[in-house]
Amino acid sequence: MSFSLGRRTKRTIQYVTYSLLLSTPKAIYTDGLLHYKSLINKVIHRVTRFGTNQIERNNLSMRTNLKRLQRKTICFSRSYIQLQCVLRIYFWS
Repeated sequence: MSFSLGRRTKRTIQYVTYSLLLSTPKAIYTDGLLHYKSLINKVIHRVTRFGTNQIERNNLSMRTNLKRLQRKTICFSRSYIQLQCVLRIYFWS
């Protein structure tokens, strides 16, 4: 599993989907963004509203645990490299 920081462009999404496809998943749940259609095989790609609820819940939990992701706090990371290092520590510790 991996993560990518930045806008949801085809390049950043490709980085994450490539690492997901290496684990040979049975299904990948996404929202309806058009980039996913060209990156994920139709057999395992699922576009549903209810499939992404757990992902959004994990994002909310991560934002509450990491104050660096909230813009109006004193801990907000302006440095891209520093934010990436903090997220690596959070995910892999």
